[in-house]
Amino acid sequence: MTQETDTRTTPLAVYRILPPFRDGLRTVIVDSAQLIRWQLGGDPADFPERVEADWQGPPGWEEIDYPSSSVEAPVLSRRVADRVRDRFTTGGRFLPLNLPGTPEGAYELYVPLRVVDCLDQEKSSPPAEPTGLIERAVFHPETLPFHLPAFRIPAFPHGTYWHGWAADLLRELVGEDNLELRLVWSTDPDTPVHRNPMFI
Repeated sequence: MTQETDTRTTPLAVYRILPPFRDGLRTVIVDSAQLIRWQLGGDPADFPERVEADWQGPPGWEEIDYPSSSVEAPVLSRRVADRVRDRFTTGGRFLPLNLPGTPEGAYELYVPLRVVDCLDQEKSSPPAEPTGLIERAVFHPETLPFHLPAFRIPAFPHGTYWHGWAADLLRELVGEDNLELRLVWSTDPDTPVHRNPMFI
């Protein structure tokens, strides 16, 4: 059995992942300007070695393992990053995150490296201007890179799409109450997708 078939879920599914929206939760705002420049242009010189970030919310609020709602910059705690590192580095890189008031290495940024032309453009919404966000994304199942935890697409290169197996793994590690999974697309026609998954 190949690695690709090992990671397929039934039905096939693609998600956007973000922290839950609730009072008293401390989230992370990532300075992603350089990262987005690399995602849009692809120039290796633009790829950041470290990324700056700031907390949103006072120090007494709850801190969780997946604190960033940024579509281009998933952030994981070191605890979770260490648990998924071996599987996630097949398709991305972990970058150090400078977060004031937090010990060095407490959080890391995960950057999906692969851009895959798997969007069914005839059935998908056109990218919104000027953000490029796609309200409804439909994928060609035969071209989805199932062995990768997450991927990007040419039509929206600064957006992160997660495969179902990776989303399930993160939900198990982070906790269902501390993670929001928005279904972007599924091969199951009876499962409702989120009406606008990539928007906050």
